[in-house]
Amino acid sequence: MSESGRQRQGWTGSCYECRKKCCWFFKRLVVFCFSQIGIVCLVVGYALLGAAIFGALEEPKEELNRVLVKDIRNKTLHRLWWLNENLFVFERQNWTRAVEKVLQDFQIDVFMAVTIDGWDGREDNYTGVSEWSFTGALLYSVTVITTIGYGNITPKTTLGRFVTIVYAFIGIPLTMICLANVGHVLSISFKILYRRLVCKKRKKETNTTSDASSKYLFANPQNVKTEDDENETQFVLSDIETVSDTRVPVYVCFLLVIAYILLGTVLFSLWETWDPFTAGYFCFITLSTIGFGDVVPGHSLENWASPAKRVTCSLYLLFGLTLISMCFSLMVDHVREISRRFGQWIGLLQREGE
Repeated sequence: MSESGRQRQGWTGSCYECRKKCCWFFKRLVVFCFSQIGIVCLVVGYALLGAAIFGALEEPKEELNRVLVKDIRNKTLHRLWWLNENLFVFERQNWTRAVEKVLQDFQIDVFMAVTIDGWDGREDNYTGVSEWSFTGALLYSVTVITTIGYGNITPKTTLGRFVTIVYAFIGIPLTMICLANVGHVLSISFKILYRRLVCKKRKKETNTTSDASSKYLFANPQNVKTEDDENETQFVLSDIETVSDTRVPVYVCFLLVIAYILLGTVLFSLWETWDPFTAGYFCFITLSTIGFGDVVPGHSLENWASPAKRVTCSLYLLFGLTLISMCFSLMVDHVREISRRFGQWIGLLQREGE
């Protein structure tokens, strides 16, 4: 074989090994992305990517709007000075008619700048945190993929609106899958924790009330076996008992959600100029994904100039929706049992033994 043939064969072999390594890496990447940790990383990375994209698209438009509003204000001042300099209007009625037209035009221009162009009320020399900074865009991305959609921050450019459609089309199903998977895992963990706490509590209560000749260890009556040894009765947990047999009461789920809402109430009432009821109302509207937008954090220009607060708000939304998903997963068994009993009561299902 010639030297060129050997080189060609070696190059082909190296390409084959490279393709083989790439396929192996791609398979491992796909497996990781569809794992519990991988899908959480996907959602977090997707939200960060959206923050970078929307910030780059919308922040220049926001800065331009501040300059345009300043120009509108200067033109209005110039028109008022022109009226004062050139029109000798000494009657109140004539002066009011002349100035009112200027103020009406200024009012319409400001209204258009706020509603259509998205002016945030800040001056062009504003040095604080803008609405479309990275943290503000991150909060917007989270509200999009979680379908909350407050509406206080919306894209004003055509490209930004088009990207929002594509971003939501991919991000909403991804987020729903992530919340469902994480909620299921957390529900299993909470069942294990709840079962251990209940068993410890029942064992402590049993030890305080048992006689010296008997020992009791309470468990699920369906999964208990008894052993008699020298007139002593001991209840031993059966190996059949699994996590799926554990039933968490519905009131415990409601208490978890209420506690999380109270935590958000304290948090936002300290950060915002809200009374506790308004803060609690905002937390409930947020966690229920209603998202009216009538009460939104950061509406005041002075109380939300902190990137850490926006990031904390985004984390509060994500953890809260995960908690809601976990509680729904815990209540599924109770809903099925209630539905089965209701079906037996109305005659749709046969009772056991019939």
